[in-house]
Amino acid sequence: MIWTIRRLDGVADRASFQSTSNELNSWLAKQANQAQKKRLASVFIASPVDQPTCIAGYYSLAPWQIAFEQAPVKVTKRLPRYPLATALLARLAVDQSFQGQGLGGVLLIDALKRIHLAAQSVPVQVALVHAKDDAAAAFYRRYGFEPFADEPLHLFMAMGTVEQLFAD
Repeated sequence: MIWTIRRLDGVADRASFQSTSNELNSWLAKQANQAQKKRLASVFIASPVDQPTCIAGYYSLAPWQIAFEQAPVKVTKRLPRYPLATALLARLAVDQSFQGQGLGGVLLIDALKRIHLAAQSVPVQVALVHAKDDAAAAFYRRYGFEPFADEPLHLFMAMGTVEQLFAD
C-alpha cells in the first residue's frame, strides 16, 4: 500500500478511526484538533493515497523535557546540569483494518525524521516515548529505543542515534 503522511486537516475523518485503544481513538476524535490549534502537539495522519479522508494511522509530537537527574547517563555525559529538551512522540496508533501492514513502523520512522529535521533548528537531546503497555514498549525497542532504568515503559533514543538513521 502507498501512504501519504500529512498534518491533521479538516478533510480527515477522525470519527471513523478505530485502533485497539479506546483512549487513542477518543483523543484523535475529540482532542487532536484542539491540541494542534493550541500548539500543544503536532498531529500527523497516514492515509492510503487514493483515500484522503481515511485515517489509517496517526502520531503526535510534542515538546517535553526531563530533569537532568532522571536522564540516562548515556545522554547526559558532558552536558551541563540543566533539564534536557526532548521531542515526545506522544501518541502513535494504527486503525485495526490497516494493522499488520507495517504502517506503525512507517509512522515511527516518519516521526523520527521530523524530529531530526526540527532538531537541526531547535536542538533537543532525546526522542522520547511513553509506551502505553509492554507490547508497545517492545515495538519501540525493536526500532532502537532504550528503556529508562526505573521506568521501562518510558523509552528514549539519543539524538546522535536519530542523526545516524538519517545521515546522508
